[in-house]
Amino acid sequence: MIVQSAFDAPGRWYRGNLHTHTAVSDGLRTPAEAVTFYRDNGYDFMALTDHMIYADTDGFNDGQFLVIPGIEIHGDDPLSRVYHIVGLGGSMTAGARLAELNDLGGDIRRLLECGALVTLCHPYWSGQVSAQMAQIDGPIGLEVYNGVADVGYQKGYSHVHWDDLLTAGRHLWGLAVDDAHWLPWRADAGLGWVMVKATELSTPAILEAVRLGRFYATTGPAINNMYVEGDEVVISCSPAMSIAAIGERWFCSAARSATGQGLTEARLRLWPGQTYVRAEIVDRAGKRAWSNPIFLQ
Repeated sequence: MIVQSAFDAPGRWYRGNLHTHTAVSDGLRTPAEAVTFYRDNGYDFMALTDHMIYADTDGFNDGQFLVIPGIEIHGDDPLSRVYHIVGLGGSMTAGARLAELNDLGGDIRRLLECGALVTLCHPYWSGQVSAQMAQIDGPIGLEVYNGVADVGYQKGYSHVHWDDLLTAGRHLWGLAVDDAHWLPWRADAGLGWVMVKATELSTPAILEAVRLGRFYATTGPAINNMYVEGDEVVISCSPAMSIAAIGERWFCSAARSATGQGLTEARLRLWPGQTYVRAEIVDRAGKRAWSNPIFLQ
């Protein structure tokens, strides 16, 4: 039996950034300037996610490029201490400002009640502890890579948090984002993005594909396919120095380029009792890509 992943889903691939700030909150570019950057740099869509204010996307969507309305909510509560969450889509009024609740559960609920998808932002940067995060209900995923947390603080990668939560049985997807603020002393745009397999370039289609995990996250490499066949996982990608199949505990396998030319496919073993497998690709420049997990049990 062959178990397919999101790569077998219908549609085509769209490139997008799902975490962006502008001068509406604490970014240094206007919404129009931010949209121009992503459109001109080969993206198909982006989300405007300013702090505590729901984005106004009127006039930005032209059929060739999609701007998804969103918001980032932050707070500090006893469970998770500092937290940041992004809401994507939903039915809030454009330009609506939200008061701070300092209640993570309450903030997730008010996003879910308006129909938004919720993602957890930069848990490593925020200092969130995996055991506490495992108690959080509602989000569909977390940022496995956050560009501004990487270039500004060396805390951009949260794959350990992700594996902790997957091991605990939480079915969460992994996103790579910029969290761009357009700061003059560090380049924080064009660093991480998602490749989404969707049936069309529309907010409902893109967000439904994201909700279902039909995407991969990357800072550069492409993942072309991934599927489970018997007791192996097959992964194909752009030329890579390593291709890894990662599960819980020591349930991991990897192939590495012996010649320096790069690997484009690997067939890797799965372990008895393994509950999930995700691909992680590293290229010659050290750039990474992450598939979403295939759940085996």
